[in-house]
Amino acid sequence: MSKVAPELGEIQETLLIPLYARARDAALRHPVLGDKRARELVDGLDYDFTRFGGPSLSGSVLRSAILDGWVRRFLSRHPRATVVELGTGLNTRFERLDNGTVRWFDVDLPDTIALRRRFFADSERRTMLVGSVLETDWFDTVAAAEGPYMFVSEAVLVYLAEEQVRTVLSQLAQRFAGSLIAFDTAGEI
Repeated sequence: MSKVAPELGEIQETLLIPLYARARDAALRHPVLGDKRARELVDGLDYDFTRFGGPSLSGSVLRSAILDGWVRRFLSRHPRATVVELGTGLNTRFERLDNGTVRWFDVDLPDTIALRRRFFADSERRTMLVGSVLETDWFDTVAAAEGPYMFVSEAVLVYLAEEQVRTVLSQLAQRFAGSLIAFDTAGEI
């Protein structure tokens, strides 16, 4: 199989950093995540990953592990719930956490979903949706699935202005009242 050259926007290209971090972690003797699928994805991409390095890689793996723990806890209480990965990139959280009953949506921008479709396929319980966290056009599709809902946003909201983040959270809270959201933040330097 030939390698795929990612054609991504500047911000979307940052999705390759946590992917590479998870792949490197999987190669360790004692990995944190053990994400072998991430290794397969990195091997399938025509991209110079050597430009990434330093402590941000291990920090990315730890962030993923924390978010995985929150989703795992949610699914232990609500095994037939719906999880929505906002700005999914090439995340493999579904592969790591699938309990056999969860309904899962991967939401991202068109270029990212196009790349994602080269490596993943929709299934009865997992659907990729083209959409932006700044828009609500994908809400109806998610709302048709059984709740409760958990939204996960890893390394996405940090790229938005404060007012945009407030809008995203407000729109989710209005449409999916009582749902949970797990996300990371970053302060001003």
